[in-house]
Amino acid sequence: MAPRLRIPIREMEIDDIASVYHLGEQLFTSEEFPILYRTWDPYEVTEYFSSDPEYCLVAEQKGIIVGFLLATTIEKEGTAWKKYGYLAWIGVDEAFQRARLGRRLYKELEKRLAEDGVRMVIADTDGDNEAAIGFFNSLGFSTRAQHLWLAKTLHRKARKGKPGGQFAPETEEEEAGRL
Repeated sequence: MAPRLRIPIREMEIDDIASVYHLGEQLFTSEEFPILYRTWDPYEVTEYFSSDPEYCLVAEQKGIIVGFLLATTIEKEGTAWKKYGYLAWIGVDEAFQRARLGRRLYKELEKRLAEDGVRMVIADTDGDNEAAIGFFNSLGFSTRAQHLWLAKTLHRKARKGKPGGQFAPETEEEEAGRL
């Protein structure tokens, strides 16, 4: 285990949005994480920051963002715990991944969520991402259920009056003929 560095963790500020997005771009690449790559975009950062800034955290070393965490809460009436935390994104620069920075980011989030009455935190990851699963298990998370994420690639189809190569959904008649 690497020595614990004194890297401050703080609430994300508006000027951090671009840095957080670009760090996420470096971490969530199509080669390593094809699903995360497809869902990581600038709106992810801005939406979480706009809706729940108190759950958007950054780790900053010498003026550079080297880690981040984006989370939110979900309220469900009629359930035993009513308020859940959802850890949507956590990323740490590769040079700092053995410095327990991800753990520190999560612990700060957990503290904030507990202060707000949250009793359960939910996170998800790819079933093949052993590093992430190990990380979450080390924090006390357990696998509650297998979750299957499905994807479908839409094929390009030329339509009358439209240049070739545009996405065009099948008509109901075409769809019915295929069922």
